[in-house]
Amino acid sequence: MNNLKFREYYDKVKGCYLGKNIGGTLGAPFECYRGVYDIDGFMQDVSSPIPNDDVDLQLVWLAAVEQEGRRIDSHVLAEYWDYYVTAVISEYGTGKNNFNKGIMPPHTGYLRNFNRDSNGAWIRTEIWACLCAGNPMLAATYAYYDSCVDHSDEGVNSAVFIAAVQAAAFFESDVHKLLDIGFSFIPKESAVRKAVELAVECYEAGEDWRTARKKLFRLVPSSFGEIAGAWKGTAEVPACEKCPVQEWETDIPKAQHGFDAPWSIGAIVIGWLYGEGDFGRSVCIATNLGEDTDCTAGTLGAILGIISGASGLPAKWVDACSDKIATWTIRRDAKLNPPSDISALCERLVQQTPVVLRGRCRLCGNGSYEIEPAASFHYKPSAFEPFRQEDFMEVYSCGHDTVRKHFRPYTVIIKYDEELVKISEGKEKSFLFKIYNEIFAPQYLTVRFLDVPEDWEVENGCERCVGLEHWHGSSNENSFAWKFIPRNLKRGKYTLIVEISAEGKGEKNYIPMTFINGAC
Repeated sequence: MNNLKFREYYDKVKGCYLGKNIGGTLGAPFECYRGVYDIDGFMQDVSSPIPNDDVDLQLVWLAAVEQEGRRIDSHVLAEYWDYYVTAVISEYGTGKNNFNKGIMPPHTGYLRNFNRDSNGAWIRTEIWACLCAGNPMLAATYAYYDSCVDHSDEGVNSAVFIAAVQAAAFFESDVHKLLDIGFSFIPKESAVRKAVELAVECYEAGEDWRTARKKLFRLVPSSFGEIAGAWKGTAEVPACEKCPVQEWETDIPKAQHGFDAPWSIGAIVIGWLYGEGDFGRSVCIATNLGEDTDCTAGTLGAILGIISGASGLPAKWVDACSDKIATWTIRRDAKLNPPSDISALCERLVQQTPVVLRGRCRLCGNGSYEIEPAASFHYKPSAFEPFRQEDFMEVYSCGHDTVRKHFRPYTVIIKYDEELVKISEGKEKSFLFKIYNEIFAPQYLTVRFLDVPEDWEVENGCERCVGLEHWHGSSNENSFAWKFIPRNLKRGKYTLIVEISAEGKGEKNYIPMTFINGAC
């Protein structure tokens, strides 16, 4: 497979965000409504930009990459989210509320989160796909770190799936091959996978997209259209022949609130398959299915825009839609400095690609670069040397009970018990600490647990020594268990500090562990 030249890469990045903008704008009037439509173009005035959180949140991630470089993880992203994202609705607010209490990702995306399986994460994966073009495993890893800030379970699976598909689409255009690549990053039993498989089955059986839609509802009911109910028209877009007044569909099962991602990913694939390569038809079908229409049409538009590039998008769609960026869910300042239009966004993004892809960006004699694709787009264990890139499945498989904290010399993994951050009087809490050496030199670490109340019973004290070897001819990991029993609880919140130091080095690193005595 040939390297991707810079000019073609930039064209695909711009196609991604133009397609995202077109699809998001097309679907915006119908978001949160249930209905079946027959639209074939914009139904509202699109001369001015329409704010869209799907893009807003990616502007925050762009600033994070610009400021922090390649070492982005869920903790860094949570900090940027806390500072810049103003939205407090649904999963956005739950994740932020948990983080503000001192709870760490991925617990932030899981605890009390009735929308952990919803749509707020897969709608913002384009930045990881563009920065990791041709490296789906890296895109999926960043998508995991991103999504677990405010999602879990199918909310994470959907983001990982879409990020992998989009990153591969810079080099691969066949829809079935791309879906198979995405499947390699999520569990076989995932509802996201089942929804996509159903969409493919319906298309291959010759059923129309309306039938596929109804079958998708029966397999993985969505609650998104229950928010605003059956479409009756709005002041912006009155009901008409193309989007007539709808009656409530009584043959669609009642959905579990917030379980929206599987249906939505299935809807994207229905639009993709039944559109049969026609950009406009594809995003219109995604919108005509109803529910979270700005997101489904926007993400499908982004995928098709990556495949075709901006130069391959139909002029009638590009010319009709403003390319300006209007925001509504982020706090602006000089450091964030959100771009004013899609061209400015793409120019800033491609400057960061060599930082993220590192050696896979090959410098050219004219001062530009070209991108070398990964050897395999499907997930494969140990496909990359661990000091170059984390193994995606090692990160993903830890689940919502495991915190992963990166430091320059080592990575610390803390597996909590089933009650996560909850503590109760006299009930034992247990943890497994695993530490990975990230440098090519052996280390001896001292791990101390600070601010532990004197009344608490701690098994074998509050200090451990951990020896680490390195990759060359050895194993770079070691682990130990730690347990305590809280006694005489008087406060609702306790924060213990894990202090880590290496023998012979002055550097110390800290991990705050917050515990909740109450209903968390």
